Amino acid sequence: MPSLLGLVAAAALLAGCERGGDIRYPDDAAIAQALRQNFTDDPDNARARELIQTLGGAEGQLDYQVRRVIWRQGSFEVHYDASLRMAQGGEQSLQRLYATMIPKEEAAKLPDPSLKAQEDWLNAQADALARSDAAQGQSLKASLENLGRCYRQAKAGDTVPLMEGLHALLSPARDGLYAERLQAPGVQLKCLPL
Repeated sequence: MPSLLGLVAAAALLAGCERGGDIRYPDDAAIAQALRQNFTDDPDNARARELIQTLGGAEGQLDYQVRRVIWRQGSFEVHYDASLRMAQGGEQSLQRLYATMIPKEEAAKLPDPSLKAQEDWLNAQADALARSDAAQGQSLKASLENLGRCYRQAKAGDTVPLMEGLHALLSPARDGLYAERLQAPGVQLKCLPL
């Protein structure tokens, strides 16, 4: 005959299993809002916010594609991708970004402030750099090619993928969800400077 203690333990275990089925997962909109709030509030993201404004325009916005949500004893681990909804044309994005990569005194020497002139100067720098440090020269060249592929044809309203394989921990808070980024070994940069 089972003991009273054993029956109580079994009942508690079954009740726990039933509660597990009642977990209320946050919807994608609530997750995206928590991720946006984290990006906005975290002082360590200041340079990333500037880059998003440069590439996306003043009204450019990060979008989040939730891939997976895992319950972790009161919190949720979220796997997601981030993309940029463009508020300006991609050529303008490239011009603004390249203007930050070229020293002001060198930019003043360019024949004109066009995207082509900027790209020519940066490609010449990559070639010169390759002679002294092949890896850095190749990295700059690859970054320019990647950025051109990503942004050259983009129009306002288009979405450009930035990163895939991101993770965050979402915890319930009094005013909604609180997001904390987690280290993710498989993060892939897509359309960001390398």
